[in-house]
Amino acid sequence: MINQYKRLDVFRCIHESHQGFGNVVSVYHVLKEKGCYPGGCVYFKWRCLRLDHKLPCPKSYKHIGRKCVSCTEYYDEKLIKRPKLLLSESDYKAFCDDLKDFEKWLNAHKNKEANCLGTIIGIKPRFVLNHSYGHSALSFKGFMLTFQEGFIGLTHFNDTFYALLSSSQQGRLRLCEGDRLEFRAVLRLDRGRIILDRLRGIEIEEKNKAEVWTIDKAKKAMAKGRIHDIQYDKCIQCPYGSLVDVEGDPFPKKENKKRRLFCMEGVLRPEYCIIQAARELFSADCCEGDQGNEIFF
Repeated sequence: MINQYKRLDVFRCIHESHQGFGNVVSVYHVLKEKGCYPGGCVYFKWRCLRLDHKLPCPKSYKHIGRKCVSCTEYYDEKLIKRPKLLLSESDYKAFCDDLKDFEKWLNAHKNKEANCLGTIIGIKPRFVLNHSYGHSALSFKGFMLTFQEGFIGLTHFNDTFYALLSSSQQGRLRLCEGDRLEFRAVLRLDRGRIILDRLRGIEIEEKNKAEVWTIDKAKKAMAKGRIHDIQYDKCIQCPYGSLVDVEGDPFPKKENKKRRLFCMEGVLRPEYCIIQAARELFSADCCEGDQGNEIFF
């Protein structure tokens, strides 16, 4: 079983909001969240006759906004953007059959407790960005475990899934990358992701000796870190990069992102980050026995 909702090889979308992702969109976004295939998304783009011709606005506005609606120079365009199907007709039919099987399995297991088994491939602090009354605050909500494959109930789930771990559980168990766990948890769906919540009865079958995230380290990372608008793939894969869930009313109102990229190292410009390259160089030097160069992070 794989997560058909998170497949990225089915659709591409040329909508402007997806340019930061290279126009890559998940099945869940297209079919469940937007429902824009095959009909497409219909939206209206605000336009101004004066600004279109690079003429000054009588009210000195630089951008089109809600105050422009009553102006005689204002008009809007009705636009339709349709996702592009990457699969052939036969492959898409096979995908639809697989999607039905996945949804049938999901409905049978969602919001129910199951025995789970898997090896941790990543563990990071879990942060939440709360919007309230025009202010934003970042809070620490425990840790998130990432599994590349494992068992959920009697099903071999050969895809990525996640588990939410409380701060007290991590303080007691000191889990790290490479640990193999058996536990009970409730399965829920979060915008297409498989999330295992309310973990209990955790047993460590195999224990690794990798670096352990502690509560103090997580809080220091929260104070040091920085939120970015663009979600770079290399940052999400980086051990210092994390996706922050956004809750509450956004500020400003036009902000509608459900997740934001958070760099726990506080890098100002992710596109120029050298942390990962430095780690690889440092690792190569260690393998060659070169101890003469020191690299600080």
